[in-house]
Amino acid sequence: MVNHQQIKNQFESLTTLQAIQKQAYQMLVQGLAKTEFSMREWGILVYLEQHGQATASELADAFMVTRTLISRNTWRLIQDNLIQSQVNPNDRRIVWLSLTVNGQERVQEGVRQVQANLKTFDQSHNLEKLTKQVEALSQQLAKIN
Repeated sequence: MVNHQQIKNQFESLTTLQAIQKQAYQMLVQGLAKTEFSMREWGILVYLEQHGQATASELADAFMVTRTLISRNTWRLIQDNLIQSQVNPNDRRIVWLSLTVNGQERVQEGVRQVQANLKTFDQSHNLEKLTKQVEALSQQLAKIN
């Protein structure tokens, strides 16, 4: 049976993990500032770069949003010639999305831009804070186990 201290330790770990997620998200938003991509568009491009191809349903599941919302995001990326759609010849209900050559190049440019943007911001404080949060989480998880 779980006792009060274990619940408290788990709650502290969850709180620290949420703070880490928020800090990492803020740093990525700063990094994406000059790329003209929304966070979700960038996520879709990176997902397709890592997985090769995906359906809209798969993307919706991965980003925990509706298929309609993913379709809106992918439509803009298709219009910008960053991703392409291809109907599965064996099952016409399945449409695969993948990066175009232009999309692959833009992902690489985007990675370089994010890295450059992060270097121009004073990230030492943010990285120090993130490091402390990860250390705290590690200690909290050790208490749980």
